[in-house]
Amino acid sequence: MTSSVDTPAAGRLRDLQGLRAVAVLAVMVTHAGLPVPGGFTGVDVFFVISGFIITLMLLREHATTGTISFRRFYIRRLKRLGPALAVTSTVTVVLSLLFLSPLGPQETAFKTALGATVGVANWVIADHTGDYFGTAAERNPMLHTWSLSVEEQFYVVLPALLLFSLVLGGRLSRRWPKAVPLLLLGTLALASLASVRMGTNFPLGYYGPVTRAWEFLAGCLLALGIGLVQRLPSLVLRAAGVIGAGLMVWGFMAITPETPFPGKWALLPVVGTALLILAGRDGGGPLTAILSSRPMVAIGDWSYSLYLWHWPFIVVAKAIWPFSAAAPVIAAAAAILPAYVSFRFIEEPFRALRVEGVRRVISTLGVVLIPPTAMAVSASLVFAAVIAPSVERPRDLDEDVEERSSELVPCDPDMADLSNGLCGTTKPGAASVLIIGDSHAEALFPGFVSLYPDANIGIITVRSPKPFASMEGVERVLRHVEARPEIETVVYVRHLVRDGRALSAAEEAGMRRTVEGITALGRRILVADDSPQWPTDMYSCTHRRSLILGGTVCDWDRSYFEPRKVAIREALEDMTGGRELAGIVSMHTALCDETRCYRDSPEGLLYSDDDHVTELGARLLAERAVETTPVLRAALEDAASR
Repeated sequence: MTSSVDTPAAGRLRDLQGLRAVAVLAVMVTHAGLPVPGGFTGVDVFFVISGFIITLMLLREHATTGTISFRRFYIRRLKRLGPALAVTSTVTVVLSLLFLSPLGPQETAFKTALGATVGVANWVIADHTGDYFGTAAERNPMLHTWSLSVEEQFYVVLPALLLFSLVLGGRLSRRWPKAVPLLLLGTLALASLASVRMGTNFPLGYYGPVTRAWEFLAGCLLALGIGLVQRLPSLVLRAAGVIGAGLMVWGFMAITPETPFPGKWALLPVVGTALLILAGRDGGGPLTAILSSRPMVAIGDWSYSLYLWHWPFIVVAKAIWPFSAAAPVIAAAAAILPAYVSFRFIEEPFRALRVEGVRRVISTLGVVLIPPTAMAVSASLVFAAVIAPSVERPRDLDEDVEERSSELVPCDPDMADLSNGLCGTTKPGAASVLIIGDSHAEALFPGFVSLYPDANIGIITVRSPKPFASMEGVERVLRHVEARPEIETVVYVRHLVRDGRALSAAEEAGMRRTVEGITALGRRILVADDSPQWPTDMYSCTHRRSLILGGTVCDWDRSYFEPRKVAIREALEDMTGGRELAGIVSMHTALCDETRCYRDSPEGLLYSDDDHVTELGARLLAERAVETTPVLRAALEDAASR
């Protein structure tokens, strides 16, 4: 049986509320578009804290009663998470009906809200939204609920697993009853961490309970070993806190949407959080004092409601003012008010509510499940019956890519293994022009094919993570080109520069190595400057935007797109400058005139979403590319004449 002295008193957990404050503020700052690229890893901080605190609670219960009551545990979880989520979900569905585009964002919001209510939002998001950093994710106002579902799924198994291991450990060794729990949970943590290497190939990838379990288990293992930790010298614990804070801040600033995640980089927030939790058990030191301060504890108390409310507000604000950089920042700040109201009048009363007897349990479940479910189902039925039949959806890039893939001559097995997009040649035999990149290369590809139908053009794309999944992927592409002397010209097309900022360190390093490697082989490489990226979904152009926001947004002032164009140009000139065989393909303004940029035309739509072009758009970009880049035109003409 676990001794009660092995766990810290509840009053000594104020620093954990401060850690929660750091985590939620990091997430909010990143989601608001401020320059903290890795703030989304605040979710990983939450996971470790949650695993630690829940395990402490279960250990205390086992130490006091000799068992763990599953009924009490799940009722506590229901009261803690359910009511605030139910209110946020219901309100978000209403906001979606009023402000989001009927197709795409609205229907995804309804499905995700329903999934969140029953604890499977991560499955819904993985299926209907995809990449956490993709364009569709930015329009899903319930995207953030994936982490709540992962947490709920983890806690379905933790109490039984912990009780089983504690009972077994007590029978095997009265002196070391925690040895079995430590061994069992440690083994599971290592297995989960190993699954991370599978990346997006593992079920659910980023959103998966298996690939995230090790983060919770890190907190669980820390709770199990807390008795030993408390015996460490204060100097050691305080040093651990400094190191932990450094790792956490490093993660917030160095991790970007391009970083393979969750992967080895997830160790920064997870280990950093664990070390800060250790430091707090000393009860002293400046870091613990800051985290335990009244303002930090207050924000930590509100952190759950802040997390729930900030993202729907940001998504709606972007829908109303899509071309404003200030709108998401103001929206995140505005979410503080409903978050406080939610904490004060929903979270606290329900947490204090005594739920005894079958009737009270059923009524509590009804309060938590019925309103959001009814709202999401009703909205979905209205959508299916009234809105969906009345409009034609823009053709999805994936549909086009699947069709093109069937028409290509497959590439060799090594590249096929690397690629998770298009890979092959337009005709049998060797191709002298090779297009490499991501989904933007896939979108542009048919433009060149239509201009030069007789040319044999090759393509290799890796959608995510970029570039080419890792530096090892870059080297594999270089070896592929080296082994094929017939490849004379490589065209590099990829999504460049998010929100007008310079390339991340990982992006720049991968692209720079690609340029250096290709030119070192004596081949020419031309890097395309990408097309304008829109801050609104394509549905806001193809039909009315929402019930309140009427009209469409199919063109906008060219000055909005100029900062991104300039940032791209500067980055590419620095990357290719001074290399005789390297150059830039200029096509960014092909879909703009002197004053405005467009995403539709009299001939048809130019975009399929906010940054991928249609075949018509690809044709216009390709025409501009060969017009402004004579060496590219010559290479394609030579390929067509062979």
